[in-house]
This record gives sequence, structure tokens and C-alpha cells, in this order.
Amino acid sequence: MSQHRKTSLMRDCLYRLVALLLLLPMGASAITPYPSNMDVIVQAIEEAVDEALGQSDIPTDASNLPVFIAAQGKHDANWLVDHVLAHRLLERGFSVAADSNNVSSEGMRFSFRILDLGITGQSGLRGSHVDRQSRVTLALRLSRESDNTVYWQDEITRLHADSIPKKQLEILQHSTYSFAQTELEEQSWSKFVEPMIVSTVLGGLIYLFFSNR
Repeated sequence: MSQHRKTSLMRDCLYRLVALLLLLPMGASAITPYPSNMDVIVQAIEEAVDEALGQSDIPTDASNLPVFIAAQGKHDANWLVDHVLAHRLLERGFSVAADSNNVSSEGMRFSFRILDLGITGQSGLRGSHVDRQSRVTLALRLSRESDNTVYWQDEITRLHADSIPKKQLEILQHSTYSFAQTELEEQSWSKFVEPMIVSTVLGGLIYLFFSNR
């Protein structure tokens, strides 16, 4: 094996190791029994990737060639999807290249684009729990490096819903990545009071209209 090839493989392994360490459970996991926001995001991505690889038709003769994973467009979570894709491909016996220069002309390119990724939460007026929903939509495409022949492409969406205590909301959020923070929608009294005021005013106007006729 050439020195360049050894260096490239070591660099690829280092990238994957760093990504894996970033996915290790955070401190919140030790003080709460509920999955963190990052946990549910990763679960949604893993399920979307598993479905994609189950549907994609990777040519048999390409299994011995490195697969290059390419992110399309900028997103803070590109590294996360890249890691999950690489991990799943390695589990299936494929080699993964972090650099397109290490892919032959007959090699495969697995492209992905994050169309939607995030977490929302809904809470009642005096409720003690938050209904949390994580979502991810990925556009994925498998093509050959030499001539861009497309073997498979699709858009896959995964949703997860659970309920967590409102007091645990801050602990379960990830302070670094905005996509792992909960967009909380809380009901307020104004949503109930405003329709009552409008109905009262309209009722008064109707009464005045008919009483003056």
C-alpha cells in the first residue's frame, strides 16, 4: 500500500472518530431519563438513512470501490448526516472516502441535501409537559463518479413525537447546534380572550343595528 494511501486512510479514520466522539451521550443523559434533542435528531436521521440504503440499488461491482459522500448545500448538521451515512455504509461492507480524489472513475458518489431538520414543542397554558416532535427530510442520490449516471434518488422524511417534562426542556437541548434546540410554541390567554372580545363586540354592534331600526 502506498504512503499516500495509508495517509488518506488514517485521515478518513480520524474524521470518523471525531464525529463519533461528538455523538457520545451528553451530560444531560446522566441526570434525566428522557432522550436529549440530539438523541432524537440522530434517531430520525438513522431511520431515514436506513430506508435510503434499503431502497438504493448499489451495483455489485462497486462494493470493492470507495464511496464518496458529498453534502449538497450548507447546513450545520451536514457533518451529522455524513457520519451516519458513513457508519451505515461501513456496516454494509463498503469503504468510504473522505476525499473525492481517492475515488476512481468507476466509484460511487452518495449525495445528500438536508431539506428540513429541527425540533418543535407545544405546551398548554398551565401544562407541565411539552409535546416534542423531531423531523428530518433528506434528498439523497446515488450516482457513478465517471459519468454521473444516477442509480437511485429520493426524498425521505422521518418524524418522531414524544412528551417531556417542561422543566427538563433546557437540560435536553443542545446549546451548540441550533437545529437541536426546541422551537417552543406556548398557548397564551390571548388566544382564548381575543375571540371572546371579538364575539362580544360583534354582538353589541348587531344589537345596536337592529335596535335602531
